[in-house]
Amino acid sequence: MSKKYDYDVVIIGAGISGLVCGCYLARAGMKTLIVEKNANPGGYCTSFKRGGFYFDACAHSMGSLGEDGNITKVLRELDLDGRLNVERQDPSDIIIAPDRKIHFWNDLNRTVKEFQDGFPAESSNIESFFDFLKNCHGTDYIPLRKITFQSLLDKYFSDNKLKTVLSFPIMGNTGFPVLELSAFTAVTVYKEFLLDGGYCSVGGMQEFPDLLLNKFKEMGGEVSLASTVKEIRSKGNIVEGIVLKGDFISAKYVVSNADARETFLDMIESDAIPDDFSNVLDNLVPSLSMFILYLGIDGDFDGLPVGSSSLWFLPHYDMDDMMAKAKKGDIDNLDWFLLKVSEDRKSVLRFVNSPYMNKDYWKANKSRLIDLFIKKTEQLVPNLSKHIVFKDAATPNTLSRWTNNYMGAAYGWASIPSQSFVEGLSKRTIFSNLYLTGHWTTRFQGIPGVVYLGRDTANTIIFNWTKE
Repeated sequence: MSKKYDYDVVIIGAGISGLVCGCYLARAGMKTLIVEKNANPGGYCTSFKRGGFYFDACAHSMGSLGEDGNITKVLRELDLDGRLNVERQDPSDIIIAPDRKIHFWNDLNRTVKEFQDGFPAESSNIESFFDFLKNCHGTDYIPLRKITFQSLLDKYFSDNKLKTVLSFPIMGNTGFPVLELSAFTAVTVYKEFLLDGGYCSVGGMQEFPDLLLNKFKEMGGEVSLASTVKEIRSKGNIVEGIVLKGDFISAKYVVSNADARETFLDMIESDAIPDDFSNVLDNLVPSLSMFILYLGIDGDFDGLPVGSSSLWFLPHYDMDDMMAKAKKGDIDNLDWFLLKVSEDRKSVLRFVNSPYMNKDYWKANKSRLIDLFIKKTEQLVPNLSKHIVFKDAATPNTLSRWTNNYMGAAYGWASIPSQSFVEGLSKRTIFSNLYLTGHWTTRFQGIPGVVYLGRDTANTIIFNWTKE
């Protein structure tokens, strides 16, 4: 490292992507500092204990941990293979529709057969669709950036119920309606989170970021937790470092794993940001947020669903109606949800996509909505309320407070074709030595996606560093 800088790289945010990026940079011999506003690493991929119960905060499972998965590849390269203790649910996901159940089994052929049994008139189309998902690689993805997932489904199927069932978990895992959602994102989620999904860390989701942070420190990386970066200093098109607790820390490179709006519109002086780029940021649409219930259950309730599969409750087949209610803020009538029971059957997580609304709304309605959504959950789990000994919730305002994500967005920017790979909001930015990683890059979503991005951003920086 040149004596000109305090660090080769400073990373803002210890989300999964920032941690992966830091591990690769430290392994390459770069002096690297990760700064995180919270006391624990992980962003949305964290866990907490409350009321004597243990809960995963937001992320409820992982994908891409199969033999060729993105996360598996990164764990191997970082010499962490076998150190993340995971179990895989089979089925990983179950869609509970009004007139049927569809399971996503670890065996793809079994999943395909179940879809064919449920929709026999579409049997050959179902086989073709899942063959496409299975064999989609590399350049096959490029055309998918320009079309919606709905248009892709329309090419294969005519049965609207089938298209809704196929779309439903994608809506929940991306926070946006499939009429507008990028086919690129939907296919990626299918391959890495549904067809290779259902992996749960035995000790809770917090184990994954903790493992990465410990590896980062083993390789010489430094971390400052419970520390907020207020300013990124710049000169021309170069960033010079950050201001932390009143002190300036210089760096050859800065990586932001934080909210992109906060990075450019709050941390950097406004005079340094071109008006046209500010306008781009102002016009981009974030994904929806979530309302998440955390329920502690007494030890005498055998009415909970068996196993820890992710249960997707689909009350009807009108997905446009569901997303219209979510987007316009008709919170009381959000009737669909995901439910996940912990392995020890003592805690339950339940979420539904929700708009941000405002702080006052959630302050006034949080308690009422907790009870309302418990009642709605009893459509799937009768008598649930009689066995709840602890209840709390995270609102979109809570999610915003945890991560500073714009409008509590659960998945960064909404992944629609017009917001795919936006110039200046990929890993490279309008500053020559400021990089982005994570789901605000307009490239990928989900844990497998941000793991890939952390590695990719790090390798770009390492290449430039070694060349220079």
